[in-house]
Amino acid sequence: MTAQRPAHARASGFTLIEILVAIAVIGIILGLAAVKLGQSDGQIAEREAQRLAAVLEDARDEAISGGHSVGWSSDGHGYQFWIQDGNGDWQAIPNHEVLKPYQLPDILKVSAQTVNLRDRRLGERIVFDSSGVNQPFTIDLVTQEGRWHLEGDVMGRVTEQQATDSHG
Repeated sequence: MTAQRPAHARASGFTLIEILVAIAVIGIILGLAAVKLGQSDGQIAEREAQRLAAVLEDARDEAISGGHSVGWSSDGHGYQFWIQDGNGDWQAIPNHEVLKPYQLPDILKVSAQTVNLRDRRLGERIVFDSSGVNQPFTIDLVTQEGRWHLEGDVMGRVTEQQATDSHG
């Protein structure tokens, strides 16, 4: 003889409500983990400083290999590369694979630049000469968390480092 289950007895397993609550809790935990694992302003600034240093060295290489001066300028929120034609006029480089206009992330801006130890206004060009010998320069990038300092030497090699002082 088989035993009959009472009508009010509950079947084993999870209800739809229990499953939805569990999925919601997992979603909240993953959301919090994603926020925590996102890049900080400092990490974004470091990545962008490294990127800019590499692109500036590419500009130096383009000047040498192309036999014409290449310039870099910034409005503070992004930057643009320029090429000097045979008449000495500057033309924007719009479609180069590497030396194309670039918009910085919103949390980052170019705050200052110098050439030959002299302050230069944003918008003035830093020039890479076709001879490979250049005027030394600095570029400062800032976020609310700190400042990154890029330094170019006479050979156009660029290094970047986080600035140790808190003003910028």
